[in-house]
Amino acid sequence: MNSSARAWLPRLAALVVVIVAGLALYGLGPGGNFYLKNSRAPLAPAIDAPYYRESLLHVGLAHMLGLTGALQFRVFVLGFWWTGVAVLLFGLRLPLLHALSVALVVLSHSSAMIVHAWACHPDAPVFLLTALLLVVRRPRLSAVLAALMAFANIPLTLVVCASLAGLWLAQGERARAVAACVGGFVGGCLCKLTLWLCGVQLAHDRLGLATRSDLAAVMHRWAAGWPTLYSLHLAHLLWLPALFLSLRRTHPRVARALLASQLLALLAASLAEDTTRIFAIAAWGPLVACLALALERPAPGRSWLRPLVLVGAIVSLLGPKSFAWKGELRGLDEARAYRRAHLP
Repeated sequence: MNSSARAWLPRLAALVVVIVAGLALYGLGPGGNFYLKNSRAPLAPAIDAPYYRESLLHVGLAHMLGLTGALQFRVFVLGFWWTGVAVLLFGLRLPLLHALSVALVVLSHSSAMIVHAWACHPDAPVFLLTALLLVVRRPRLSAVLAALMAFANIPLTLVVCASLAGLWLAQGERARAVAACVGGFVGGCLCKLTLWLCGVQLAHDRLGLATRSDLAAVMHRWAAGWPTLYSLHLAHLLWLPALFLSLRRTHPRVARALLASQLLALLAASLAEDTTRIFAIAAWGPLVACLALALERPAPGRSWLRPLVLVGAIVSLLGPKSFAWKGELRGLDEARAYRRAHLP
């Protein structure tokens, strides 16, 4: 076995562990069957169609590949998350120990819980495309990836692209930032055009539904208080301040961009019924990108970041797991039961 293969083996083993552990920890969500139904005719004409008809990427691919069975579709969609983890493990070009730290954070983060519990939804494709945007540096390719993401979820794409663009601008990568934002906007327009050409008329799209939220609805979504806040990042909230302080010493503009990205994700989550889901998928990318930067170029002197990251991951893995939806906290019992019934 050559040295190149030996270098890849630990990362490959980590990927397998993450895949198996994710299913064991979070299960496989039984909900979202409307996406499954839509995968059998993703562009069928409709008047006053529901908002989810706008998510064409994963249902269209499943339709083309013939993966429209209940279990087939869920495993296919979850495969986007598996691929995204592989992209991070092999594409970030971090030393092995740092790459394993990133993989541990991704496994124990609320975004992993969401892509499993909401298995039919477009969150896993958004996760994969976010991971690719973190790895790819060519502006043209970044624009293409952002455009593809818009075919999964237009408002979430705009939030993700704006957050990542802020990080890249803070590091002097203006072309990359502009390309991602332009790509996301153009992709959203192309998605809308595709629906219009196929005779799919939405009653309300996601952005329209979000803007209809009033203060009472927003307050209701946060009624659970601290448990809702905990569900956003789980115990990774423990090391987020340490990451900010570490970056403020070495990359102050990046530290401010990280803070802005988390606030933007929080705003988006406040306007959506799926509070934890929207925040986790929007916020994990900037968090992991900044963690990778802090690990690669640590601040001088003693830092509490690495031990806090480990503690946050362990507590997240062992602690309670729930997500906020429509102002209520939901557990993973149904997702775990579905996984046990179909993937024993």
